[in-house]
Amino acid sequence: MLLRSSQILPIILAFQSTHHIASSAFAFCRASKVASEHFQLDATSTTKGSYNDHSDIDGKIMNPDKQQLFGRFKISSNQIFHRSAHSFAMVNLRPLVPGHVLICSLRVIPLLSDLEDDEYDDLWRTVRVVQQVLRQQYKCDAFNVAVQDGVGAGQSVPHVHVHILPRYHGDLDRNDDIYDKLEAWAPRDEISKEKPKLDVPEDSERRDRTVEEMAKEAAIYESLLSDLSG
Repeated sequence: MLLRSSQILPIILAFQSTHHIASSAFAFCRASKVASEHFQLDATSTTKGSYNDHSDIDGKIMNPDKQQLFGRFKISSNQIFHRSAHSFAMVNLRPLVPGHVLICSLRVIPLLSDLEDDEYDDLWRTVRVVQQVLRQQYKCDAFNVAVQDGVGAGQSVPHVHVHILPRYHGDLDRNDDIYDKLEAWAPRDEISKEKPKLDVPEDSERRDRTVEEMAKEAAIYESLLSDLSG
């Protein structure tokens, strides 16, 4: 049976449209497969390094669908309100002030110096994001952003974490009291213990150092930095 030209054109257009849809579907499926394989690779290769000399437990990242570790404590997913590539933000079991939250590395490691560069950068970007959220929620005009980087600094859980505390002008009689509270902070009673307290003199009792004293100290740090970069 012969077809007229007016009948052939719609058939050709329909074939081209069907071919285009099939090609697009194939490309989408292939891209989805590649993305899926890439995600699985990333999910299984995120653990880097270990506790080194600080612990005999390897650095760990929990599956996002399961409980996340904070040190040795399992944190329920409903306590975590933000996740990034290498960090998570959680509400606090024992907040010192309303809105006191923690930003933690996904890997369970104790010190900032144990973080890879991308983990370190991600941690502080996450701090900034969470500050914006807290400022909107609590209408605060300031923050304490604090890290206890090691046991000697008062770290009660050997896992990198940043405290963010919303603050207001005049909310404490003595502003430095917040540091005493942070020093005593612990997520559980069993790890809260008496810590040696640093004797910090009142501002009125502290003397200004001379220009020469400060220059000497700065020269030491500058030399050490030069050695590191050299």
